[in-house]
Amino acid sequence: MITLRFSETAEEALAFSLSPLLEAVHSWHVLTAPGHHALHVPWVRRCRRLPAALRRRLREHGFVVADYIPAFFETLADDPDADFDQQVAAVRALPPAQLAAELAQTLVDTTRFNGPDLVADAATRDAALAALRQSAPDTAAQLSDVLTDPLPVLEGALTTLEDYWSAAFAPEWGRLEPILHKAIAHVGQHIAHHGVFPMLRTLVPQIRIDPAQRTLRLDRPHDHDIAVTPARPVTFTPSHYVWPHVRVTCDSPWPVRITYPALSLAPASAPRPASQAEILTALQALAAAPRLQIITCLARQSRSTQELATLLGLSQSVVSRHLQQLTQAGLTTTRREGYYVLYTLDRTRLDRIAADLASLATPHN
Repeated sequence: MITLRFSETAEEALAFSLSPLLEAVHSWHVLTAPGHHALHVPWVRRCRRLPAALRRRLREHGFVVADYIPAFFETLADDPDADFDQQVAAVRALPPAQLAAELAQTLVDTTRFNGPDLVADAATRDAALAALRQSAPDTAAQLSDVLTDPLPVLEGALTTLEDYWSAAFAPEWGRLEPILHKAIAHVGQHIAHHGVFPMLRTLVPQIRIDPAQRTLRLDRPHDHDIAVTPARPVTFTPSHYVWPHVRVTCDSPWPVRITYPALSLAPASAPRPASQAEILTALQALAAAPRLQIITCLARQSRSTQELATLLGLSQSVVSRHLQQLTQAGLTTTRREGYYVLYTLDRTRLDRIAADLASLATPHN
């Protein structure tokens, strides 16, 4: 359990930041296990168009981001003027022992072993290598290489990440950055009007809040009890691609950070006015909150049943029934892309419905 304890002046101990490097890393994590990230299916589909050699390298070095995300990717994450290239350069400049400690944790069970002990303590290192040689000899060899000289492993991961950034993620960051800035501004307004603890509750649904004790708790396999002060603030980093995870960094020498899903990036659930050419059929098709929410989601982009189920918090079977009714009413169309059936809003039909409704409300001479 990680416990953060806030003083009476908690507002002074909170910080917010964005990081292009962290966001790129989280999007790479999505590619290592796309089945666990239904909200990000569109990005997975787009990355299928990457060159085959780059996709192969992303898979080869994907162990670096597949589970434990090394804290060194947070280097310069709190510098608002640092761009992706500067952050990567700062990672390369870190001490080898610090790099080895973080890379080692991508290869071992972090509930049993931690990186600094693997680097500094021979008995811990030997125990970890012995355990891996029994179950995963190739991983044991990787761990031995990392602990001996982490720089070749780091360089392979960073050059792959740089090529991924150039080939795909730089324009995606250009799209996300202003949205994430708006998410931070929204949080600031929430703090100003409602205080710190209501804001914390809205930011990270997975946490436990105790306003009376002024604590924030997160379920994690190791115990940390941290007093959050202006001298040791907690930084919240909103992210699109971290979903559905909440990432916590609290081990020395790294600053305390919570990277949380920026839920405002999900399509708004507020329904839009809508109808269909055959007005009665259209109104019947739209006369349910989930179907109006589906229309809202599809207004942004085409989506699969799995994505819609995740966004709306419904089962796939329920979403399928709603989609069937919308499709029968002519409001959505379908196409297959790989393994996925994508649903698209028929905007022409929707405009015609709106015109028909307006015509009904217009007096005729």
